Amino acid sequence: MKTRIKNKEEGTKILHIEIPSHLVEKAAEEVYQEIKKIAKIPGFRVGSAPQDLLEKHYSKDAKSEILKKLIPQGYKRAIENHKVVPIGFPSIFNISFEKGKPLTFEAQVDIRPNIKLRNYKGIKVKKKRISLSQQELDDAFSHLRNVYAKYNDVARPVRKGDYAVCDVEAFMEGKSITKKNSNMWILADKEASLLGMGEELVGLTEGQAKEIETRLPENYPDKKYAGKLAKFNVLVNKVKEKELPVLDDAFAKNLKADSLEALKKEIESGIFKRKENALKINMKNQILDKLLKDNKFAVPANIVQRQKEVLAKRLETELLRKGLHKDEVARELGQKMQKLKEDARDRVRVYFILDDIALKEKIEINDTDIDERLESLALSTGQSKEEVKKYYEKENLLGGLAEEIKEDKVLEFLLKEAEKIEEK
Repeated sequence: MKTRIKNKEEGTKILHIEIPSHLVEKAAEEVYQEIKKIAKIPGFRVGSAPQDLLEKHYSKDAKSEILKKLIPQGYKRAIENHKVVPIGFPSIFNISFEKGKPLTFEAQVDIRPNIKLRNYKGIKVKKKRISLSQQELDDAFSHLRNVYAKYNDVARPVRKGDYAVCDVEAFMEGKSITKKNSNMWILADKEASLLGMGEELVGLTEGQAKEIETRLPENYPDKKYAGKLAKFNVLVNKVKEKELPVLDDAFAKNLKADSLEALKKEIESGIFKRKENALKINMKNQILDKLLKDNKFAVPANIVQRQKEVLAKRLETELLRKGLHKDEVARELGQKMQKLKEDARDRVRVYFILDDIALKEKIEINDTDIDERLESLALSTGQSKEEVKKYYEKENLLGGLAEEIKEDKVLEFLLKEAEKIEEK
């Protein structure tokens, strides 16, 4: 068997593989012997058909089986000969297969980069002191009170801060441009209401209607109306006044706390834990920045391209969810494509750096690690662990989950080994 190797680009190799004709003939004989056992050809018993008729009736199937047999063998021998460590599956092309001649083909493979890791233990990271202000505590209680607020019907005109339950229909040049929305809750506040029209409802009473003119946003879903003036017919059905709960032991007990003081401690603990998690993420990001800065190496272009496509799709989904029009999304993606490519390259480099550290430090994951992560995902999604596992298996995501867990373990190791500098 003859093999040659050449560079296509950084991180990608092309293997040219030639399998001698005698090995091809041997493989063909074996394949046709198997076909002969089951071949059904008129005038011959199963297992007795001559070779020429087998080739006439089954050449296509035979060729496929011969290639399935020889190409993996040839590829395996080639990567062993040239000591190539491929990533993922090869791309096979330029197959030349003729009777009586050698079988030749080419295999394109992405290879693992050769990384010479610099010191990754004892990386200096800044550790901010965690503190909790009274304002943060007040804001947390304010949020809780708003979550559990009651909205009572009142027989008076709308005041700022009330909710008006309204029927709303939009018109442009006398024609309706939307379906009528019934019983929409509109906050009577210019900064926090539908198209800023909430403040226009102040002073209206139940059963009263008003025509409000306002400009539609540039990212309005229907592009032909975007940025244009529209008139909204608004009919007030009910006026709702917000009633905030009193902060006392009874309120705390409704939230399963023993007392208001106990609730306060729970909230303080929750805020502190979130700040600790944010601090840990910040320190891990400092470690990753340092690793990227100190370890420069090329990565396969194909892998970077695939990662860029993942990032682009994620950004596209995010922008569409925010309500941007498809044209605006396309423009935004075009402007950020270079940045996405750089981010993709960094993510691929981070993968190889952390994977190398995992190999050197013998950091591995086991079934328990995966089970714990699946349980965590189940809790966050409100599903059972079995449901989450089935989804990950169906979508072939368990491998990615395992890599994610391994990277987390490596970063925990690096954080433990880091030199933490407390900031005053």
